Amino acid sequence: MTDGSATLVVGGASGIGLASARAIGAEGRRLVLADRDAAALDRAVESMRGQGLTVEGRQLDVTDVASVDDVVAAVAAEHGLGALVNTAGILQLGTVLDVTDEDWDRMLTVNLRGAFFTCRAAVRAMRASGGGVIVNLTSQSGRTKSFYSAPNYVAAKAGVIGLTMSIAAQHAAEGIRANAVAPGIVETPMTAEVYTAEQRAAMQAATPMGRFASADELAAVVAFLASPRSSYVTGQTINVNGGSFMQ
Repeated sequence: MTDGSATLVVGGASGIGLASARAIGAEGRRLVLADRDAAALDRAVESMRGQGLTVEGRQLDVTDVASVDDVVAAVAAEHGLGALVNTAGILQLGTVLDVTDEDWDRMLTVNLRGAFFTCRAAVRAMRASGGGVIVNLTSQSGRTKSFYSAPNYVAAKAGVIGLTMSIAAQHAAEGIRANAVAPGIVETPMTAEVYTAEQRAAMQAATPMGRFASADELAAVVAFLASPRSSYVTGQTINVNGGSFMQ
């Protein structure tokens, strides 16, 4: 926000999270980046400070609820928590037959339980301070069919949408807004590693704009939703997919 409170970007050391943090920081807002990868986090903070942004880093594993609660509470106590941006996550490709019991548990633990833990901690802090905004990263795969994403990934991302709507409905009267962003394929280090050339070509052909998104294009939408400019937007899932899924 613009009142001196902080925006906490979870998964902020790389990819969409880092791009979102840069976009939010460029608007003059205080940033706290949280990420499991300590080395990447240090590099991101150093780079952003070199650009004149007000930013600090906190190492965080979203699967550790005590750590999540501690980090969110500390940010709220030190700066005030104006916004939470949840971008931490993992991806798996395959069919239901490819998903092991361990795959299922890990995916739901990171992508859904992690989002739940951070949202719960943020709502506690925001209701005590008069409000705030949450932006969760979901996926086009959580809204429609997916040929490549594994069912555990699809289920987790669909769950994030439900989580977001529930928070928006139940806490609007307390000044808390919650929205989700559902990208198609985004050019990030993670997606570059997991898709084959044939898969990439097929997905581009199925996208009316004929290309994948850049992380900066996602970040622009995240920054809007995390700001007072979207003050009457809540409970929404915003598609950012070049037209590959329209609703």
